[in-house]
Amino acid sequence: MAFHPPKPVSMTLNLAPMVDVMMCLIIFFLLASRIVDAEHRPVNLPVARSAREPEPEEMGRRVTINVLPAADDPLGADYVVQAWNGRALVERRLPAEDVAAYLQARARAVADDAGGLRCIIRADREVAYGHVEVVLRGCGLARISHVVFAAQVAKPVAQPHAEERP
Repeated sequence: MAFHPPKPVSMTLNLAPMVDVMMCLIIFFLLASRIVDAEHRPVNLPVARSAREPEPEEMGRRVTINVLPAADDPLGADYVVQAWNGRALVERRLPAEDVAAYLQARARAVADDAGGLRCIIRADREVAYGHVEVVLRGCGLARISHVVFAAQVAKPVAQPHAEERP
């Protein structure tokens, strides 16, 4: 009986799955950072004494609508949202009559979620209230009950000490 040693097994490290996972993570974080940038784009927000930073668990599923002064009409407003066009995250300007339909479509998309949809309204302080009302009416038609107004936190006013008062 002749003894034959086993054939050597060639061992290679397959890096393809790790590269696939890393590419997916890179794409995810790129998209997530674009969404965060869109929600924090420069807007001349109003100042409120009761404004505060929201807690992360308060945010949940949300839609952010920026209400900006229209470039071509001093009395008009642009309703700006971020949307996925199938290839990239794009900034989309909605006419006033399409805001309610947009909010209803977004609310239907998360209807099975227990927390529901939240709407964050980031209105420029120069925009007339009537334009903000368009978004509020759209939230009502879409049955979005959690509406948040973005505002700047007011700086506390320094009170004079008793000995400094006249």
